[in-house]
Order: sequence, then structure tokens, then C-alpha cells
Amino acid sequence: MKKTILTILTFCLASIIALADEQKKVLVSNDQNEQTIELGYCNIFAKLKADEESGTVSIELENLDESKVLIVFDRAYPEKAIKKMSKTVSIVYDKTFGGKAKNRLIDPCSTPMEQVQLLRPLDKAIITNVSVTNGENTVCRIPIYIAKTKGKKMLLLEKQIIELNIEADLKPSAEYIAMEDKVEDLEKEIDRQTFCTSPKHRPTLEKQKEVYEQKIADMKTEIDQLIASHNWSDEDGGYKRYTALKVKLDGIDLSSHEGICRKHRGGGGGGGGNVSGHSCSYCSLSLQQIYHKMDDLYKKIYSSSNRKAAKSKVINEVNALYNCCTDTSCSKHAAEWKKGGEYKNKIIERYNRISNL
Repeated sequence: MKKTILTILTFCLASIIALADEQKKVLVSNDQNEQTIELGYCNIFAKLKADEESGTVSIELENLDESKVLIVFDRAYPEKAIKKMSKTVSIVYDKTFGGKAKNRLIDPCSTPMEQVQLLRPLDKAIITNVSVTNGENTVCRIPIYIAKTKGKKMLLLEKQIIELNIEADLKPSAEYIAMEDKVEDLEKEIDRQTFCTSPKHRPTLEKQKEVYEQKIADMKTEIDQLIASHNWSDEDGGYKRYTALKVKLDGIDLSSHEGICRKHRGGGGGGGGNVSGHSCSYCSLSLQQIYHKMDDLYKKIYSSSNRKAAKSKVINEVNALYNCCTDTSCSKHAAEWKKGGEYKNKIIERYNRISNL
């Protein structure tokens, strides 16, 4: 009978311990960089700080219990060591705590901690930082000891084990990709423009550029609104990504696209003079420079996980580069292209490779 009762008690104890172990899925990304796990007696806050393919998730613990103390240990202390851990209070196991007295070993947090974290009622503290890699699952096991204060002693009553399965998605979100596409489309649109400096041109040079200055300003405002909607700090990956887009917009130099339009080139009015049928931002490049730009675009498509999508994003630029070389009315390249040579052959080869991807 005694053996049967002992077996039942052992089973019940094991069941209680098993129920105390909780697994929680934590998914953080550059856009949704914080997640809260509510456990009744405490809150756990997981917050991501990331760059490109890796980052750190800080794990913060908040004690919601108004009468108990929560303790997370940094390493496996023997029973004797925790008694002398503090000068003001002695940490000891309560008589109801399981295990063989004097031989018990503290169960520590699985990820590095700087020190033991002792959270009194309503305290809040970061207990550990977990390194994460894009797309990979990282486990952080946190044994939380629940204790009560009795005189100069702190009695360990029970242990709750929380296992955080952390997955970090550090790739740009669909929202970011859409914004990035809008910035690139505006860049390409401006690349196709020539802001005519002829005093005869209408609208005036200032009015021609004003349209695109406003588009740039509107796009920067839209980016600011997206950043504000996520409540990011300047250390967050999402903030850095969107800020880089603003820097890209600030780098657009409209004055580099100034020139004489087809109508006014050569001093003519409606159609006289030496009229050129081609003018674009790539005319200032040599054939060697055009080849290198096209080669960079080829490598970008080839190394992408989605070549079709990558190609669609850059194909307009590829075609513009190729047209700049092959247009017989291009005053910069027509004569050199007609002669042929090493870079003409390289450009044709790269253009065909991109077309066939």
C-alpha cells in the first residue's frame, strides 16, 4: 500500500512539474520588433535589435505579483552558495521545495546573464540577451524561481520553467519592399528626364524640377509616417532600412539631369538645327562604365532567391543602358558602338544573359 501511495505521489509531482514547464513561440521581425508574453504572475518582453541577417533579442521580465519575489539565476549554484549570496538576505529552499536537501543545484538561464536577477514585487529588468539569425529558431530556457521573504531569509517556493522558441524574420517586409520599389521607380523616372535649360523652354527650368522636388518631398513624408506608425527607435532594423531610403532620395541630384531638350538643341525653334534623337542620364558614362553597371545588375538578379522578381525590378534600367549604347542618334556612343570593340561585345553578352534569365 505504501509503495502504491508513493508511486501515485511521484506521478502527481511529475505532473505538476510538467505543467509548470511552458513553451512559448516568439516571432520578431524588423517591422514587428517586440512581443509580450503574459503569464499571470509576470510579463516577459522580447524586443529585437537587428541589422541585416543577425540581431539580438533582449528578454525583459516584469514581476506582477505584489507579494512574491522572482529570481532568475545566471549559473548552477549549489545549495550552500545561494545561502551566502547576499549580505542582507539568505536564499534558502522552502521545506515544500522538491529534491534532496543540501544536494540541490540551481537551474540557471540557458543564455548568458551578467548577474543573478532578483525582482521584488512590481520590479522590471532585462535578464538576458539572445543572439538570433534570420530564419533560424533559437531556444531560451528561463527557470523562474518564485520566492517569499521571511525575516532575513528568502524562501524558494517553486520553479516555473519558461522555454522561449524565438524565431527572427529579418528580411524586409512587403510594406518595405513596396516602398523601396516606389523609390526606385521615381529614380528611374528622373533618369529618363532632361530638364531643359533653354530660356525658350516652357515650363521654365524651375517649374520642370519643382514637380520632382515635390514628388521626392512627398515620398520622404510617406516614409516618416511609416516609421512613426511602428514606433521604432533609431537602433531598430526597420528604422535603419527606411532611413536609408530617405538618404537615397536626398542623394537624387536633379541638376545632373539638366540639358537642352530635343526641340531646342542646336539653336533651332520647332525643328531646325542639329537635333539629337537621344539624351539620357547614361550618356555621360563610357561603354566600360555601362558594361560594369549592367554586370552588377546581372549579378544582382543571378544571386537573388527570386530571379523573376529581381529581374522585373531592374529590367527598365537594363534596357535604358542598352538603348543608350545602341541608339544611332546618341552623340556620345553612336560612333564608338559602330566601331565595335571589347566593351561592345561584353555589353551585348551581358544584355543577352539578363534577357534569358
